[in-house]
Amino acid sequence: MKNKCLLVLTLVLASIVVTSCSAQNRPSADTFKQVLNQKLQALRPTGWTERNVLFQSVKAGGSSGGSYQFQVTALVRDYGPGYPANRYYGNTCVRRFDNAQFTLYRDAFGKWAIDGALTPPMDTQTCKNNPAAGVSSIPASSLSGSPAPEGDPSAGAKPADTGKIATGQYECWAFSSARPALNFKITSGSNYTGSDGSAGSYTFNPSDGSLTFKGGFLPGAVPAGYHWVYHVPGGRPTASLRNAGNSEVSFCQWVR
Repeated sequence: MKNKCLLVLTLVLASIVVTSCSAQNRPSADTFKQVLNQKLQALRPTGWTERNVLFQSVKAGGSSGGSYQFQVTALVRDYGPGYPANRYYGNTCVRRFDNAQFTLYRDAFGKWAIDGALTPPMDTQTCKNNPAAGVSSIPASSLSGSPAPEGDPSAGAKPADTGKIATGQYECWAFSSARPALNFKITSGSNYTGSDGSAGSYTFNPSDGSLTFKGGFLPGAVPAGYHWVYHVPGGRPTASLRNAGNSEVSFCQWVR
């Protein structure tokens, strides 16, 4: 009976944790704009030399685990220079996303990724021939909307590898699936806060990377025989949860 009660309590607590962590770690509208703009720029058709993504509205929707919903209205402008030597100056086309829905999530490497229809509907397209070499028939300045803020949403400022655990928020994953119940925040050189808000302590041995949590949520959240290893692959602080055979089963990466 005691084990059943603990199981029920764990499940209830996990559902609360998922909700609270989703709200706490929700990406901003600017982050969403940067990610969508990067994706659309990468999909610019061959022969078109300029693409502008102009955002008119972005609304945050619901969330589930590590996935976040957004609704966007935006214009996508493509400019092609044609072949001026042949007196063909190309054309400029504009399409529109109208309250299109997208899902933002972190991939297995901790970078933001996006799901959704990435091509605006053809029935929203307007194309006009350009009047002269290097002159667009539909200048970007004539369209409403604003571009995404500059910067790489996946980069962020990463703490230096000092041989100590980097303070800040860590988000956890098992392959491509979020594990928000394992999320934690390193608050000092010896203390952390679990995803349920409870405080605990930790010890870290930089010689072998071993990381041990004491008190708080994490010690009781992983099976017996599992252990943590802290390392900084690619410059990103990471706590790797490993089984008795030293195989990684989950990883938690520093996000801010």
